[in-house]
Amino acid sequence: MKKIGSISHISNRGRLIVRSNLTPGFGMSVFLKNKKKVGNVSDVFGPTKEPYISIKVHAKNSRNLEYRVGETLYVSSKPNKKWGRRKRRKK
Repeated sequence: MKKIGSISHISNRGRLIVRSNLTPGFGMSVFLKNKKKVGNVSDVFGPTKEPYISIKVHAKNSRNLEYRVGETLYVSSKPNKKWGRRKRRKK
């Protein structure tokens, strides 16, 4: 797992805002240190060297977000599998 950064603050829409030194892909899963999934990357904005990352939090983790400010978040090092249409075998 790669370190994204620590939680800076919570937006008006209830999303976590993280200042990072790397740019993860949209939709990538975000985890806590104990490998518990927090949410997914929903937006990347700001300067290119140190962008801000907006994380959409899952409903079960949405309680007590104020206490999570300052925690370090991680993203998986493996990219998500892209599911596509399978090719049919010729008979």
